[in-house]
Amino acid sequence: MTQHPTEPMAEQTRPEALPSAMALLSGRAAGVSSFNRRRALQGLVMGTAGLALSPLTMGQVEIPPGQIRLMFNENPYGPSPKALAEVAKILPKTSYYPGAIEDDLMGLFMARHQLDREQVFLASGSNEGLQAAMMAFGKHGKVISPTLTYSDHLHYAEKLGVAVHRVPLRDDMAIDLEAMARAVDDSVSLVYLCNPNNPTGMAIDGDELRSFCREVSPRVPILIDEAYNELTDKPAYTSMVDLVRGGANILITRTFSKIFGMAGLRVGYGMGHPDIVSVVNDNVMAWRNGVGLYAAYHSYLDEDFIAFSRDKILQGREMVNATFRRHGIEPLPSQTSFVYADIRRDADVFKAKMATRNIKIRGIYEGYDTYSRVSMGRIEELEIFDRVFAEVYAS
Repeated sequence: MTQHPTEPMAEQTRPEALPSAMALLSGRAAGVSSFNRRRALQGLVMGTAGLALSPLTMGQVEIPPGQIRLMFNENPYGPSPKALAEVAKILPKTSYYPGAIEDDLMGLFMARHQLDREQVFLASGSNEGLQAAMMAFGKHGKVISPTLTYSDHLHYAEKLGVAVHRVPLRDDMAIDLEAMARAVDDSVSLVYLCNPNNPTGMAIDGDELRSFCREVSPRVPILIDEAYNELTDKPAYTSMVDLVRGGANILITRTFSKIFGMAGLRVGYGMGHPDIVSVVNDNVMAWRNGVGLYAAYHSYLDEDFIAFSRDKILQGREMVNATFRRHGIEPLPSQTSFVYADIRRDADVFKAKMATRNIKIRGIYEGYDTYSRVSMGRIEELEIFDRVFAEVYAS
């Protein structure tokens, strides 16, 4: 990976006694996360930085008092307390460009997924990798995508001249792999899938997706956004990393914005065929955030926090499912940190009514006017959501 031609971060800013990448494969990192110390650690981070933030600056990252934000698929329990403690150590030294931490983090991905260096890349959030892939391959032909899916990078590419052909979902709201395969011809340069899909939350069966990839990838590269993989019932089965190890013409993107609770720190990574990774690296514009890289390294090793976050998100998901079902609404079968359901009324109107009660949820996605998406918050927030939903839905 090309480095900036200035001095790398001073040697003393590298993490002290970091666990080796191979240790990740052999068991949990030592120590138990102390989740109830999060606020103290957050204060430590701010204090170490010596920041005197104005109310305006703080308002950019703080949720207004009393507001419950269930619209962005964030993990309100993150980041990892261990990661916050490590970040506090390096904040005073961030006048330097990040150096060896990039290789250290890449080493974790390589060890976890049994990949070579040329099969992995880092990005400023997974969106940077997604956008780079869209622009690089979109220059040479159409991009095939489901009609209802995560689409920020699709809209970005379209604004810059990339043609996107959208394939309708099946009647059961699942991605129609057969129809997508039929849509691939010589005019197509890339196929995009989000698995599990956003906003439906539904995961594609692992064997069905493998079959699709084996059929289609020899003809055209396949880009798979696996932002929510860690929350699926069977992460290894659902992921296509095994095909990447086998040399398939596939690129997978992952993010630290979801289960790791680092949406504001902007760290993502990708795994794919070396030729695709090389193309994406050549089209990535943003430099990596050194603070984010340190946080990502320690978050990736904090298996206690990952398990804690997963448990809380799954508990919250069942609570939201139960809220919908108490009102005769059957939600789609989510394997993510959000739930999507047909509430049988205008979703934007309902969103506005919930907002008057200080609860933020998603409204209409084009073509699905009565479907609403609710992200997971803290358990106590979802208890309030349950009560307010009942009152607003009955009004």
